[in-house]
Amino acid sequence: MKFRGMTVGEIRRQAAKDADEILTKYWDGSFPVNPVPIARDLGASVFLAQLGDDEYGRLESDSAGPNIYIDRDQPAKRKVFTCAHEIGHLVSHADEPEAVFVDKRSDEGRGTASEIYANEFAGNLLMPPDEVRELHTFGEDAASMADHFGVSLQAMSYRLRVLGLLSQ
Repeated sequence: MKFRGMTVGEIRRQAAKDADEILTKYWDGSFPVNPVPIARDLGASVFLAQLGDDEYGRLESDSAGPNIYIDRDQPAKRKVFTCAHEIGHLVSHADEPEAVFVDKRSDEGRGTASEIYANEFAGNLLMPPDEVRELHTFGEDAASMADHFGVSLQAMSYRLRVLGLLSQ
């Protein structure tokens, strides 16, 4: 998918739409969402690897197909988000199998269209908006929602702000 000419809002809406389609097609409906079987259903292999001090994860392909590498030194909840993020790259660049994406801990590349898409995709995949809104309506706080979705409190708080359910 090419993002040329798309606004940030359009990129985010496309990521949300694509994540919803992937959930509909590949997810078993239980929380927390496990992105590894989804990645495998999409044809990717998933590996834990020693990626170094500045990498969360990467997506690259070889003759066997796409490979998602997740840095083994991350906290467990960060590994889950990284896998979902790399699936976002896989989905958005399915027509570019030779593309390589390296997601860094530093700010390098953070504001690019591809990274905006992958982050929004991951948020929607792991924390579907309808479920977030339902839990919010029932009075669940950010910490209990983070546990429900298997994500960090930081990721959950950001998701609530993006959905307009938590003030800045």
